[in-house]
Amino acid sequence: MVKLVPRDNEHHTVDDYNRSWPHSQPLTTHGRARTRWLLNDRNLTRTASSTQFVKDLQVIIQSLCASIPPSVDAIQVMRGEHFGQIIHEYHLQRASYWFTLPPSSVAGSLFRQKSSIWVIYLGARLFQALGGNPHTTTVPRCINWIDKLEQKFACNFRNSSTQNDVAEWLLTQLEVAFLKFTAVGSGSGYLALKKALPVFLRLVAVDPSLHIERPRGDLVISFSRTFSAPRYEIQWFVVNDTITSLLLGVQPMVEYDYNSECDSTSHGLEWIHGIPVALAETISQVNSWRAGSRVAPLDDWRNLETRVLAWQSPRTVTEPQESGANITARLAIQEGWRHVTLIYIYMGMCGVSSHDPRVQTLIMHIMQLGEAVNDLPIGVHVFVHCVVVGLAARYERHRCTVHEKLLSFKGTRVWLFHGVEFGRILEHLWYGVGAGGGPVTWDDYVRSRCAVVPI
Repeated sequence: MVKLVPRDNEHHTVDDYNRSWPHSQPLTTHGRARTRWLLNDRNLTRTASSTQFVKDLQVIIQSLCASIPPSVDAIQVMRGEHFGQIIHEYHLQRASYWFTLPPSSVAGSLFRQKSSIWVIYLGARLFQALGGNPHTTTVPRCINWIDKLEQKFACNFRNSSTQNDVAEWLLTQLEVAFLKFTAVGSGSGYLALKKALPVFLRLVAVDPSLHIERPRGDLVISFSRTFSAPRYEIQWFVVNDTITSLLLGVQPMVEYDYNSECDSTSHGLEWIHGIPVALAETISQVNSWRAGSRVAPLDDWRNLETRVLAWQSPRTVTEPQESGANITARLAIQEGWRHVTLIYIYMGMCGVSSHDPRVQTLIMHIMQLGEAVNDLPIGVHVFVHCVVVGLAARYERHRCTVHEKLLSFKGTRVWLFHGVEFGRILEHLWYGVGAGGGPVTWDDYVRSRCAVVPI
């Protein structure tokens, strides 16, 4: 049991700790009938489209109540009904932005451990505050508690000898990174993600199928095999590493091997981020090339281009009662990822400028595809599309459209990053190298990111 009692040298008492816990804030309580209504809400059932999701939610709530530190009076903190309401609303909110529902094998294992449950509870409170008044003191208070949890869990799990504990730590740290990316900023989120690296490597080291020894004796991680790894946490780390390298222009934290292709029919973590696995691998390959790797197939950009052009979207899995608009939006997002990946190959690997005819044609395609997701919750998945279109846009009308769209990614409507930060990065690029619609390169974009959001 993790006890978040402040250290003596912080001059805090247990009473101070108890007063700072969420029960010190005005809370609305509900009767048992209200709790049953929350857990059987048709909106939740329709969002999850399965009773298993509701059962998993009940387990989370029960585990959360059972894991309250002994220094806190559970009855005084808040009623079980209030736990149910907060977690219920948080899951509804997060699930509404998922690309699709998680596979049952994943949904059944998410956030079952106490450390993850506490983080998801604080995340729920944080999103609740961001959805209301983002300037309330609840936001920094939640972030402060997340920092304390991060320190405590790192201390407890660092010397753990069991793989389950290590996996729990990785899952918890990745959720912390998500909350910091979305609520604090890219710098804070990236630092939290870096803290997960040694935990990730520790898990990979015990599975010989996930690492490969090259002729010179160095070990690398198999990108494709991580997506078939039984541990969801390993896949999640690789996706985060891939996306942060793309958008922040930083080197990948891990050196990957690409000798075997990813299964194009595998959903991997597509349910949460919307990136087809095959295209995520190509983006990672460009990341590796930019970091200095020249091992085949990275020795020729045409290999990557051919693969992306030949990629076909597997039949999209639909949910009962799902609208045709959502199905169309999913297909549009996936096709948009193809164009994003091609632009990254041309600009990030070949070194062409934004004025290259291929890039400009792809931009127009992405903007047309984006019309299919307007005003839909699933539209958060075009965040990367917006950034890539923005950095290559020549015309003021396109830049204005992108900027307006990026500013809409705020509060609880977020993918992994906040839109305001990237709006500022693009403004720096547009009024600098790209002034007057001038040509820009991918390296120009990275320099603007470094200037506006140093990491």
